[in-house]
Amino acid sequence: MELNFAANRSILQHLRRDGGRPLSAPPEEVPDAYQTLGCHPDLVARLWDKITTKLPERCAWVVCGAPALVHPKTGIIFGFANGTHTYALRLHDPERSEALKAGSTRQVHYPGGQQVLLDAIGPDWVLLKGLEHEEKWCLAAYQSASER
Repeated sequence: MELNFAANRSILQHLRRDGGRPLSAPPEEVPDAYQTLGCHPDLVARLWDKITTKLPERCAWVVCGAPALVHPKTGIIFGFANGTHTYALRLHDPERSEALKAGSTRQVHYPGGQQVLLDAIGPDWVLLKGLEHEEKWCLAAYQSASER
């Protein structure tokens, strides 16, 4: 799947922290994808299987060695997971504002100085954390990603 275009530029720069990983691959081509992508397996399952239940098609993909959600027709990345606690969706208003009011954030600081800041990726990204309406927001992100 082609991912190198303007809509994905910032997120690809963020995910390319390990230059040795393939840019794009279906999960089936990655041995034991739920265990080997540098994320906690529960987080991968949350991104690929739990919040996607309302989507009309499977969007699980591996981008630069990270679990991601990619629209199968447009190639737009609309979700990703990182590390042991972080997963994010690309949301437009009103869903973005709704997610932030419900407790989503745009930055996380971990002990030891590690941090995730979404400002460098773009204003539409929000970090989720097991909130009630994530399936609805994921569908909205998918629908927005269908327009290239």
